[in-house]
Amino acid sequence: MSFNILHQVGHFSNWNIDSFLYDKCGDGLILSPVHQARSAVEKMIPAVKGNSLFDPQYYLPNSQKAKLSTYDFFPEVISKGFSTSDFPLVALQSAQMCVDFQLAQRFSGIVIPARFMQQLTSRYFEKQEEYTIVPFLKVLSNSGVTMPIYLTLPLTAAMLQDEESHRQLLNWVTGFPEISGVYVLVNDDRPSKQIRSKEFLSGYLDFVHLLSGADLSVIAGHLNTESLLFTCMTNVSVTFGSFENTRMFSMDKFLEADEERRPPKPRIYLPPLMNWIQYDQALQIRSEAPDLWDRIYIPTKYADEVLNADVDPTFNQPGLYKHHFMCLQRQLRSFADLPPTDAYQALRSALKVAIALYADIEEAAFDLDNHGSGAHLQAWLDSLNGFYRRHLKA
Repeated sequence: MSFNILHQVGHFSNWNIDSFLYDKCGDGLILSPVHQARSAVEKMIPAVKGNSLFDPQYYLPNSQKAKLSTYDFFPEVISKGFSTSDFPLVALQSAQMCVDFQLAQRFSGIVIPARFMQQLTSRYFEKQEEYTIVPFLKVLSNSGVTMPIYLTLPLTAAMLQDEESHRQLLNWVTGFPEISGVYVLVNDDRPSKQIRSKEFLSGYLDFVHLLSGADLSVIAGHLNTESLLFTCMTNVSVTFGSFENTRMFSMDKFLEADEERRPPKPRIYLPPLMNWIQYDQALQIRSEAPDLWDRIYIPTKYADEVLNADVDPTFNQPGLYKHHFMCLQRQLRSFADLPPTDAYQALRSALKVAIALYADIEEAAFDLDNHGSGAHLQAWLDSLNGFYRRHLKA
């Protein structure tokens, strides 16, 4: 595997499936049981499942979410009320049923789930092995599986920014020779939609580079447009998603929420800015500064249709998300198809262009909302340059 792009599937999975099948966006999908009931996954056509992975999502094993309960192997279901002391008694049975399901659906590989834990202590490794890794590897050994096996690594931002944690995790993962890849997810409780921490991004890039350097295929899950920064690596898969809960990993989606959440304002992805902009603010630029608009907007059939409609879009309509898939697919490929050092140079130049475009937007007297601003770009550029100096510079 060199560089792959996977849909991180959430609600309205048909948007991702249509994008994959008909627009040729992405190389496959990562399916989510918290968003897709078992019957929905089973009904997907072989052309989709054969290019997809299934994330069993044992992150919060006592989750009460309805769709998770349709899977008889989920810890809360199989143990009829998850408890840390009782689950090891049924862990092997859970592993057998989960592996059987993944094999029956003929996915492109097997994903071993893991719990989400806040601290990287010695008990972290012991518990992960007891709950899932050892039982799953035993089942897989008995099943004679030859397809790729991915180990889930749900981390915190603190783990990602600590070199000693990197070393411990690498030593642990490479202790399982059956594992061919790692599915990395990072719980990052940041206040902004885009990552603005150079330290976070530098740690993430270094950790993925470390894993791939150990001949492990790495899937970086639940990414937003920071996926662009990984294009100067090989043996890496990145993800893109529609709603924000597929572009930022959080434990919230596994909790029952009593309060109703306000629907987000629609946004449009503008590739030259490497960001999503509020749709109404994008319309202002389009109307009042058409020359500037032509420099930041990359047309697709989906966005053109939305922009030319008589009514504004809502967050639960597919047009702007399918536009995002097409734009980001092209953007990622434009860098990833280059040798790593050339990809770095091209990405560095693109980041500088984005910073200059934001300056032009500011000069034209458009004040974008906090999330639509370019506040993330300098941290991206700094972390990319640091990665180049540490790993790519001859």
